[in-house]
Amino acid sequence: MHEYAVTESILEIVQTEAEKAGGGQVESITVVIGELSTFVDDSIEFYFQALSQGTIAEGATLIFEKVEARAVCCECGMEFKPTNIYYSCPGCHSPVFEVKQGQELYIDNLEIN
Repeated sequence: MHEYAVTESILEIVQTEAEKAGGGQVESITVVIGELSTFVDDSIEFYFQALSQGTIAEGATLIFEKVEARAVCCECGMEFKPTNIYYSCPGCHSPVFEVKQGQELYIDNLEIN
């Protein structure tokens, strides 16, 4: 259900930026989602279609780009792809690592007509 609040924020940002750009109709929105994030693109799409009705973003296409997860081991410095937050380093098996990417959620691009 947290996608509802996130989608409200996305729509608010889109409307603000579209108005800054002259207030044209929003054609597409590129949203970047990290593969370790808990956000579900289908849910965001569903809420966006409902929330954007009657706004300059109504009918806009949402384009989702996934960001692969990357982490660095705090013990040996090895960079690797974690599959979840309970993963360990494949080099030294340390469970202590820092996620460098894969938890993102942001608007990357707006196409305004």
